[in-house]
Amino acid sequence: MIKMNVFACRLVYSLAMTLPMISLAAVNDVAVLESIFTNADAPRAFSGVAVIAKGNDITFSYTSASQSVVDGLDAAEFILQTPFVIASLSKQMTAALVLREVDQGRINLDAPITQYLEYLNGKWDTVITVRQLLNHLSGIIAIDKPLKTIPGEVFAYSNTGYNLLGEIVVKTSGKDYQLLASEMFKRCGMDNTNASSNTDNAVRYHEKSVGELVAMTKDLPARFTPSAGIISTAEDLVAWNQCLHNSDLLSAKSHLQMVSKAATRKHRWGDLGYGFGLQLSGSGTVQEWSHSGYVLGYISTLSYYPESDTSMVLLENISWYPKDMTRVFYYHDQLRKQLLKTAIDNN
Repeated sequence: MIKMNVFACRLVYSLAMTLPMISLAAVNDVAVLESIFTNADAPRAFSGVAVIAKGNDITFSYTSASQSVVDGLDAAEFILQTPFVIASLSKQMTAALVLREVDQGRINLDAPITQYLEYLNGKWDTVITVRQLLNHLSGIIAIDKPLKTIPGEVFAYSNTGYNLLGEIVVKTSGKDYQLLASEMFKRCGMDNTNASSNTDNAVRYHEKSVGELVAMTKDLPARFTPSAGIISTAEDLVAWNQCLHNSDLLSAKSHLQMVSKAATRKHRWGDLGYGFGLQLSGSGTVQEWSHSGYVLGYISTLSYYPESDTSMVLLENISWYPKDMTRVFYYHDQLRKQLLKTAIDNN
């Protein structure tokens, strides 16, 4: 068992001097935001990077001091360019690749997936569409297992569904997933994001039981990249939100479908709408498009608030004991709660 040291935390922040609209971070006292991460009564330590941005301008950031939880082990400090596996945040990127193929006329969202993946013919005795993969209404839990639900009826979260979407875009584009994704990331100015193995990822750990951490060295198999394996940074994820929501990366029609409710997901935040790779929620007049991620060694949250053009990013290099997701995502939820409170108070 690895004993955790007391994380020495340092605050790195900047306030944008002039903004066309006031950001949610700017109207929060920086000390209030910092106190979320330094609270002695928190159920666990924070280990990673947190960012709030207005547009492309980072208005608040916080990093824990070291990537290592082992006393005396020499490890790099976290910076805004530290790469993390972003887990299920990968899904919205895969969804965007699918929609870009739709915009090119190469994918029909309502076509059966067997139109693109012929090897699935006869696998399940029903029609499953590309759209149902995107909004987790396919019922697929694994290629070699019966469907969990009737397609189109019930939300059933499916990593396999998104891996199949990765196969579909490879088929329709004639390019491998890594190349297709890298072209999109380059267009978005995401210089430190990729869909391939990166040996410079943050040192990572998994909490087997509360307080018992083990170092993780095994990478996620490449076949899981479309659902959970893309590598990115806090800085690049801010750029991603801008590229996805405020550029011509997707047609207006495709973007609208991506952020429109197609299903309902039960979540610790309550019932959330689900579009294509994005959770959709609203507190009063505040819209939020978000997702979280959990894979062995990493957890992540990315939220976007379109009315104020605000992004929230949290990336950690420890997959905390999964029996209590409120504890796992404690800092993520606390920072979100503060941003929503400020937004609601200022409406």
